[in-house]
Amino acid sequence: MNVNGFQTQEEQSVPPFEEQPTNERQRHPIEDGWEVVTIDTPEGPKRVRRRRKSKPRKQSKPAVWKVVVGACILIGLFTLPLPIGQIQVTGTSQLTSEDVVHIGDLGYPVNILRVRTGALEERLQKDIRVDTAHVSYALPLTLQVDVKERKALVVVPSQFGFVSLDRQGMVIASSATIPDTTVPIISGVRLGNALLGDTIEAEGIRGAIAYMEAFTEDKRKQIGEINVGDADKMIAYTVEGLPIHIGDRNNLEEKAKITADMLVDIAQRHVSAEFIDVNIKSPFIKTQ
Repeated sequence: MNVNGFQTQEEQSVPPFEEQPTNERQRHPIEDGWEVVTIDTPEGPKRVRRRRKSKPRKQSKPAVWKVVVGACILIGLFTLPLPIGQIQVTGTSQLTSEDVVHIGDLGYPVNILRVRTGALEERLQKDIRVDTAHVSYALPLTLQVDVKERKALVVVPSQFGFVSLDRQGMVIASSATIPDTTVPIISGVRLGNALLGDTIEAEGIRGAIAYMEAFTEDKRKQIGEINVGDADKMIAYTVEGLPIHIGDRNNLEEKAKITADMLVDIAQRHVSAEFIDVNIKSPFIKTQ
């Protein structure tokens, strides 16, 4: 029999208990999670079984304090200027960890956990010594800075001497004398007052840069000069003085490959060459 949402003793087969006075309301333990209570009904007092109400457990104060203290420690590690971690720079002999701190405006003491890698990469790539930069975290507590240096591909006469240009045509060095003798000099043109960080857009010079960039590093050393007085009739010269007729600025990567192959062929067969022509349709070696 259901009485006010409860089940009677008979339906639940509850073992009999000692009779209690009508005016008393007692609870009797029966099993975990259940209890027997006496209630008033029109027929008189009845004992029924119902689920015992569980009291919510209160979190202990020590546990709360542990969470608060842990959160404060984490916030401090990632926000306060604490001396945490080290900076390791690879791929360059021109930049040190101190340079990275200065360029990135990281401040001292350095807390690498506060460093935003993307922002630091952008700042580094604005430095004329840096071609590309990649910043990442490594263990244990190391800020890894991988740098690719800007390298000179050609040297160009300027108003006050000579300037070195990288693959993007940027002026990365300036001197009254030739600053880098390991790369070819550009002849047939002269720049004005080119300053560090300037980018040169002259067609002939950009063509010479694209031609040189297509060579491997060891093959570049074979080219000593490139004349770009006529940008459509460029002529390069090896360090031995052998002319290389490049022509216009089309297919310069392929022309560089043909140049390298022809120079190898001349050296292997001991050819006495007057000049070589690297036009794409019919390249040839003119012998003496």
